[in-house]
Amino acid sequence: MSRTPFIVFGIFAAICVLVLPIWALASKGGEDAGTVDVASGDRAGQELFASNCGACHTLAAGGTDGVVGPDLDELLITSGSNTPEMYSSLYTRVIHAVSCGIGGRMPKGILIADDAKEVSQFVAAYAGQIGHGPTVDTADPEQAPTPEPEPCGGQ
Repeated sequence: MSRTPFIVFGIFAAICVLVLPIWALASKGGEDAGTVDVASGDRAGQELFASNCGACHTLAAGGTDGVVGPDLDELLITSGSNTPEMYSSLYTRVIHAVSCGIGGRMPKGILIADDAKEVSQFVAAYAGQIGHGPTVDTADPEQAPTPEPEPCGGQ
């Protein structure tokens, strides 16, 4: 029996086990690949999101890669880019989801009161903003209002 197939397999295995992982770890994306410029005033919202929502949801600005819930950069920004005009409707959608849950897939009341508002502001301002900063200044109540969520009704 020829040893050639074993030699070829050994070389192939060595490439797969040694060379490819070393190459992958050494490779880097562009300087701004996958980054989001988070304003210093939004760091608390970012931390709240990461610790309370990040295990389930992916959000580039939150620095999270959730495994159960949807990618919020894609779910909330279907047009490809977030705009200041979208902030109010995004905030309302997120605060309702955080406060009321979503049909058994997302639990009700994950965050409450000011924490819920802060995370909702953060997500509404940063969803889909890969390579960019927030769409609005979340410290300015005129740009980033925080109305009370509607009652959950029936849940």
